[in-house]
Amino acid sequence: MYLKSVLLLVLSVLFSCHQERKKAQDVLKFNISQGLSSLDPAFAKDLSTTWMIGNVYDCLFTLDENTELKSQLASHYEVNDDATIYTIYMQKGVFFHKNACFKSNDSTRMASAYDAVYSLNRLLNPKTASPGSWILNGKVDSVLPFKIIDSFTFQIRLQKPFAQFIFILTMPYTSIVPHEAVAFYGRTFRKNPVGTGPYKMKAWEEGTALFLEKNSNYFQKDSMGVQLPYIPYVKVTFNEQKKMEFLMLKKGELHFLKDVDGSIVHDVFDEQANLLPLLKNDFYVQKKTYLNTEYLAIIHNNPKSPLYQKNVRKAINLAINRQEIVSNLKNNLVKIANKGFVVNGMPNFDTTFEGFEYDPIKAKALLLESGYSTSNKPKIQLHINNSFVDLAEFVIYQLQQVGFEVDLKMHPAETMMQLAIEGKIDFFRRSWTADYPDAESNFACFYSKNNSPPNYTRFKNARFDALYESILKEPNAQKRIPIYKTMELILLEEAPIVPLFYDQSIRVIHKKVKNLGQNSINHLDLRNVKLEN
Repeated sequence: MYLKSVLLLVLSVLFSCHQERKKAQDVLKFNISQGLSSLDPAFAKDLSTTWMIGNVYDCLFTLDENTELKSQLASHYEVNDDATIYTIYMQKGVFFHKNACFKSNDSTRMASAYDAVYSLNRLLNPKTASPGSWILNGKVDSVLPFKIIDSFTFQIRLQKPFAQFIFILTMPYTSIVPHEAVAFYGRTFRKNPVGTGPYKMKAWEEGTALFLEKNSNYFQKDSMGVQLPYIPYVKVTFNEQKKMEFLMLKKGELHFLKDVDGSIVHDVFDEQANLLPLLKNDFYVQKKTYLNTEYLAIIHNNPKSPLYQKNVRKAINLAINRQEIVSNLKNNLVKIANKGFVVNGMPNFDTTFEGFEYDPIKAKALLLESGYSTSNKPKIQLHINNSFVDLAEFVIYQLQQVGFEVDLKMHPAETMMQLAIEGKIDFFRRSWTADYPDAESNFACFYSKNNSPPNYTRFKNARFDALYESILKEPNAQKRIPIYKTMELILLEEAPIVPLFYDQSIRVIHKKVKNLGQNSINHLDLRNVKLEN
């Protein structure tokens, strides 16, 4: 309690001083209702964690607003002829945040290739127990995955070609950390981050607030030579109540909403997804395709289950009116999942094919062909967590209309996840966000050699596997496009999933906020943000 009181006092003094000087533009404020579990990049497994880590740490590469690859800590890279050795050249003159973990007089030091290799090895180390180890496991060489060439050059050696590998180095899991900080803080490193990013942690009262302070040594500058970031401080709160979050926005206590929850959607938007007139004077909306697919997963390896029959799985897909989901349940804030598993908006993805359209008559016919009737209905169970009830009830109603008998089973979120991982349920709700702008990130969910996750459905198809392996070897993104299309058509034919809708990232932002960037991975980049009075 004493430490908490001291912390709150310090923060109160810090920010009241700014209020007295009437410099509200010194502090950017927003809320993350999901909370924050860690500031250790090795545990960047959810959106809220990646948002914060992405502003405290840097990766070797990043994705810009157009989701195109850009250098960050790396200046450039080279790939050998057989695409198994990546040589990474790092920028010089980039310093970690000043911190007690360093023993030098100025309490900081320059980031180098040794730090990059340490960070990647740490991600692989079983003792770290990182949920992100899968991004390197099975890809990098098992004997000599990394090799230091000099202080600012190192190599990553792959077991075999992986055309999308460079995108992996944009993922927050691969953020560069100093070994001194991990050794110095031990188990508490999760709340004592030390990176090279535009902001450094000032204080964190878990469950209440996080305060970030501008890194005065940050290496990036804008086009006019002004050092980034512009805003001196960032305050993040963790209020779980979405209605309270919205009230805080209207009162000026927050500068933007990171998303619009269903509980407040009618307080913000009309039926055409336009901002309500009362809000237009002070706020504007950012909408961006978000490479996230909400779907129902089907495990169909049990011959005794109705789901074993392909036509039954197709009937489920045909029975659901996705337009009603988008219009009535999601207020037109999402897009119809009418093309398959890959979001209609994925770069370099050919969508000139037909997905599942709403056709209840055909759905009934497929059930009849499969041996079912009004007196012999296919009985299935739909498993969800507690945040999916309205949509699940809509899906069940529509399935009942074409002849299914459906039971709804609800589980706590963690229980639901474990049941899905272990394959103990065969019809359940999932979502998948691409880790980078390449459809391979989606199709990895159906490669038979992948475990669950990401292959929740236990899908196994020899032709699909062969095509998947071929796109890993094809460095030309344009040549991968027709292969991806064929893979999606296989999934549509075999129907191991029921796509429901494609997400959008939607932010409601105060008009005084400028340059709040947004991309299709839904990253949060605060480097260029400005606050104007």
